[in-house]
Amino acid sequence: MTKFQNLHTHTTFCDGVLSPEDMLMPALEKGCDSIGFSEHSYVPFDILYSMTIDNTYSYMREVNALKDKYEGVVEVFLGLEQDYYAESIPDGFDYIIGSLHYVNVGGKYFSVDAGASQQVQLVNEHYGGDYYAMAEDYFSVLANIIKKTGADIVGHFDLVTKYNHNSCYFDQTHPRYVEAAISSMDEILKDCKLFEVNTGAMCRVNKTEPYPSFFLLKELYLRGGEVILTSDSHDAGSICYLFGEMQELLKTCGFKYLKRLTKSGFVDIKL
Repeated sequence: MTKFQNLHTHTTFCDGVLSPEDMLMPALEKGCDSIGFSEHSYVPFDILYSMTIDNTYSYMREVNALKDKYEGVVEVFLGLEQDYYAESIPDGFDYIIGSLHYVNVGGKYFSVDAGASQQVQLVNEHYGGDYYAMAEDYFSVLANIIKKTGADIVGHFDLVTKYNHNSCYFDQTHPRYVEAAISSMDEILKDCKLFEVNTGAMCRVNKTEPYPSFFLLKELYLRGGEVILTSDSHDAGSICYLFGEMQELLKTCGFKYLKRLTKSGFVDIKL
């Protein structure tokens, strides 16, 4: 595979730092010949993090204009990272990444990835300090992500591990955690086989593994799952972060190919 593709890219339309056009040249420099933008869908209880309804249409117009402007230079795809709790999703996207960022406790929504201290507070105040209960809650909802969103790609599957460096908060080999994660994976695979291998937290918070973790990637392979590399980029420096290393990691898990989006749909690219 000589050229990269990153379909998980954020810009100033939500919580990124550059405009879509300003992300194009750095993507080319990082070895991309195509890029997909995937802003956070409108979530009514978290408008600082997600696009507004009006902003969604502005985003769609801008990315579609870039397709024409950069034709023959870089292939541009219009995507959306659609949260489980998103509302008012328009038609017209080339692909959807289905993600879950929140747990619903007593009718209130709490982000699982807003910060390490916020996650600790969430677990202590609403789960009695039981990280496995939080993970079970998260994965039980995530199991229905494709049924709810109709997504093409499963986003950052084990997001709850974002701050769990060296198992500092919970043991990712604990039977309760493993059962919750694998049960969710098995349910998702009934509707969608394609999971992103997301290096975003490896760049931003020095996570030592991608989403999904090495253990879960091996389980995904054994279950017939498929993978696509993404970097969940919010700035130029994170585009295609560690993609070469991730290809080697995927080979050790057993994967023989990656998926890649084309104008005709997803195709296999040999590792």
